[in-house]
Amino acid sequence: MANLKEKILQSLKSTKQVEPTLNFISKSQENLLKNYSNPAFNQKDKNKLLKHYSNLQNLGKSLYRYGALMDNNYFAEAQEEKNDIENTVLKGGIVYCHYVWHSEKGEHTCDECRELDGQVFEYYDEVPERPHPNCRCTVEIVEGEIEIDGEEPQEDKDKIPPRMPTPQPPSPQPKTSSKRVMPVNGTITSPHGWRIHPTLKTRKFHDGIDIGVPINTPVKATTSGKVVMAQWYNGYGKYVEIDHGNNIHSFYGHLNSYDVKVGDIVNTGQVIAKSGNTAGIGKNGKVMTTGPHLHFGVHKNGQSVNPLEFVRNF
Repeated sequence: MANLKEKILQSLKSTKQVEPTLNFISKSQENLLKNYSNPAFNQKDKNKLLKHYSNLQNLGKSLYRYGALMDNNYFAEAQEEKNDIENTVLKGGIVYCHYVWHSEKGEHTCDECRELDGQVFEYYDEVPERPHPNCRCTVEIVEGEIEIDGEEPQEDKDKIPPRMPTPQPPSPQPKTSSKRVMPVNGTITSPHGWRIHPTLKTRKFHDGIDIGVPINTPVKATTSGKVVMAQWYNGYGKYVEIDHGNNIHSFYGHLNSYDVKVGDIVNTGQVIAKSGNTAGIGKNGKVMTTGPHLHFGVHKNGQSVNPLEFVRNF
């Protein structure tokens, strides 16, 4: 498996590498979530997995913004995004881990458990499930750099020399507003927080709220800000994300269409998209949603917060 750090840094040298790297990050996130459901991990280490997942999610969004800004000739903003990514990656934003299997060494210990005892896995997608129902073996996460091909990590070698950004006129700024509005009016069909997924029937964290509305319902920006994503995104389908400053982002998923692009300045209540049901069909044609709706979420300092509290407490 290639070094994720090297892939990200390489994509900063060539925007053609951005999309393959985003796909690689997405696959890494999927593997982290699979291990979250592995009972061999204790709750403390599962929290580490969620933290790594969140870090990868934020890196992926930053990398997408960098590519979109470059494609739209926002070179000054792209340089800022690039600097942030470099600082995150080269200063510990990606934590490499070892996964160490510990056998119970008791009455339920089978030959397979004994063989796994003390085995070290370099990547989370290599960690096996417990081999039998009575297994009490555990997996410990040990954080630290992993040697690649017997070499020590060389941070200085990876450092990309800074380049002077192309002079640009001042970027437009959104009108100052403390008002916040709901993006659509409708029934909340699924709240924020842990839930049983309506179609997968497994316990998953819901990082927003679902609001049931007909397809093509106008979707409004909850407050003023700058559009940083407008694309098809993972399980969200057509997706828009807005940066409101102060490390606060709002995002809108399962859209039928969007009326904004990366770099646009939007104001409170401005229509940015039309609601839909995109990404409603998963792998093998399985229906993943229960009907047309808007997924509305808010992140503060990279952490999911309840959108209802964000709108009400201004």
